[in-house]
Amino acid sequence: MDWLFGMALGLAAYLIGSIPSAYILVHLLKREDIRRFGSGNVGALNAYYRIGLRGAILVLAADAGKGALVFLVPVWLGAPGWTVFLTTFLVVAGHNWPIFLGFRGGKGAAAILGISLAVVPVLTLIVAGPTLLVALLLRNVVLGAAVGFVLLNLLLVVTRQSPDQLLLCLFLTLVVTTTYLVSAWGHIINSIKQRRWRELFTGLA
Repeated sequence: MDWLFGMALGLAAYLIGSIPSAYILVHLLKREDIRRFGSGNVGALNAYYRIGLRGAILVLAADAGKGALVFLVPVWLGAPGWTVFLTTFLVVAGHNWPIFLGFRGGKGAAAILGISLAVVPVLTLIVAGPTLLVALLLRNVVLGAAVGFVLLNLLLVVTRQSPDQLLLCLFLTLVVTTTYLVSAWGHIINSIKQRRWRELFTGLA
């Protein structure tokens, strides 16, 4: 019966991840479809350009909360260890490809932030400073997040966290990296063909 329980939690995680926080808040405040503006991304950054900093913080908190919730609930319920990998993957999948918005959503970074805060809160907060600094200096959230993921995984190794925690963070890093590469593949190829090396990175934001 463990696998039925795990699958039920996985389905719930996907549905929770599919709740489009940015879309809902922008629609409530401005009666707009966030997918029609900016990058079209249903996330905190694009919400910032439509409804400002406070709204973006609310979106970020909601999306991070989804990630933390689907990690903590299986732990609280004593679900099998593999369930956590399933629920965390599916909450990110739901955020990126929400069933409620025709499978067009965000990139998953905020949901993974919430998972990371639930798994290793102290290390995540330590990494938050350098991540924000890089994002502000380079004016590129994607590169800032990339630095954050690298630093977090290094700290997990240096501080000798459990193999399960390290494996989960590496797994989620791979998930979000793959998502960004897939979504920006056309931009990457065009930038390389046209030898616009600066745009190869700046255009990812």
